[in-house]
Amino acid sequence: MPADDELQSRASTFRDAHCKLPVRWVPLDTLHVTLLPPWYCDDVEGIFGKLHDLLDAFKAFDVCFSTISVGPTLRKPRLIWASGGVHDGLGKLQEKLSCLVEPSFSQLERAFLLHVTLARIKKNQKIYLVPEIIDWKVTFHSVRLYESILRPLGAEYRVLCEVELGAE
Repeated sequence: MPADDELQSRASTFRDAHCKLPVRWVPLDTLHVTLLPPWYCDDVEGIFGKLHDLLDAFKAFDVCFSTISVGPTLRKPRLIWASGGVHDGLGKLQEKLSCLVEPSFSQLERAFLLHVTLARIKKNQKIYLVPEIIDWKVTFHSVRLYESILRPLGAEYRVLCEVELGAE
């Protein structure tokens, strides 16, 4: 789910306040919430149609990010992310979308964590970031299917399609 202008603005403010950290900042225009793990797909066109059908009944909804911290663990931090609590609508959406991926992924292997990756920590770098309590309320209006292209400096995301969610 792509970040709206409000989330991009808040992420930019955080970045400006922490510009000296030894990290690779995620470009603001590619900030997103990942609903499904990456998977390989032979029939991208078929996925587009299924995506439209699955999302037909979903409305735009609000989520709240409550903390900025390192992750996925304190012992091996690789990311700086904004995270939030469980959200029923997001969980239902993720469950519906899981039928798009290969059968081996139909049962998601780990619990969903609402998060937006703000930066990737450079390899072999130690950073010290005290978790920050935030109150970032944002509305998600669409779902995007991205192609992830791995590059030496990090993933590049190309939008394959976008489906608007219904009005609230």
